[in-house]
Amino acid sequence: MSYLTELVLSKVRGFPSQAEAAAFFEVSEALIAQWEKGSKPVSLAAVERVFDPGDVPGMEMVQEARWEGKQVCLMMPSYKTSNPRTTFSLMSMLDRSKMAVMLDFGDAFIAHSRNKLADNFLKTKIEWAYTVDDDMIVPFGNAELFNHFTRFNLPPRAAGLHTINRLLSHGKTLVGGLYFGRWAHGKAVYAEGAEDKIEEAFARRAPHDICKPTKWVGTGCLLIHRTVFLDIEKRFPHLSRNEKGDFGHWFTSSEHDLKDSTEKALAILNDNSVSEAARIAESKKLILYGREQSRWHSGLGMGEDVTFCVRAAQSGHVPHIDLAVVCGHIGDKCYGPRPTN
Repeated sequence: MSYLTELVLSKVRGFPSQAEAAAFFEVSEALIAQWEKGSKPVSLAAVERVFDPGDVPGMEMVQEARWEGKQVCLMMPSYKTSNPRTTFSLMSMLDRSKMAVMLDFGDAFIAHSRNKLADNFLKTKIEWAYTVDDDMIVPFGNAELFNHFTRFNLPPRAAGLHTINRLLSHGKTLVGGLYFGRWAHGKAVYAEGAEDKIEEAFARRAPHDICKPTKWVGTGCLLIHRTVFLDIEKRFPHLSRNEKGDFGHWFTSSEHDLKDSTEKALAILNDNSVSEAARIAESKKLILYGREQSRWHSGLGMGEDVTFCVRAAQSGHVPHIDLAVVCGHIGDKCYGPRPTN
């Protein structure tokens, strides 16, 4: 006998008579008798009247999403097969009444997928985008299963976080979880954790109940408010979408500072109200400034996550890293703050 059938029959046996059981389930007494004999299967409607997820072993630890309406869009850029643990962690957080889901796959250039998802996201009225990569295991509200999947052995309070709930709680327009590169001794995927040995050592002792500003944070687990995309477009118009709302370039590698300075220099050169010498001097100053800024903000060797976060910061949105949201990064094993077997 299945667990769900037994739930219904146990409820039936709790009534003094079949008549009272029939009244509770809003069926005939004859059908109640058939359920008890096993000659007819218990209906799904009957199961819904008695099923409580909190009574299922292990389910009492699972947290649910806690916001009203479709406020979050789960964006999944994929270019290879997802690990089953990744799929499970996302399914465990998913609530279709409160979340939208978007997928883009098959493009080997990941920035293309991220841009296309952002294009589609901005065509909705949804407030938040949550982007998660196909090789991540994010905390999904069940501490026991998360530690089993990752072998991180984190304290229950951290392992049992609901990642989206936690990131939303900060009220930051751009905030991501902590994860590490997919190789032995891989660096923490945020600015200070990747660049400073003391900060890296601190990150490896995570979880820490800290959410702090950073220059950039990885897009593998990142919550983004829609105003981040819109303000990047305002700050850098050449990165913006066309009139149909397509082909935005928020994540595309390009020397956006140099492009911005060049456009301003050209406008000055075309201004005949100023002397030629003054125009040349000011234009040269702008171009040199743009070239210098590009070295730090938009070099062609930067990853798309760094480029996106730098542009966001230049547009008024400071990236943050939440050191309590410790994620697994799947390679030949699950990588995280400390070595696993």
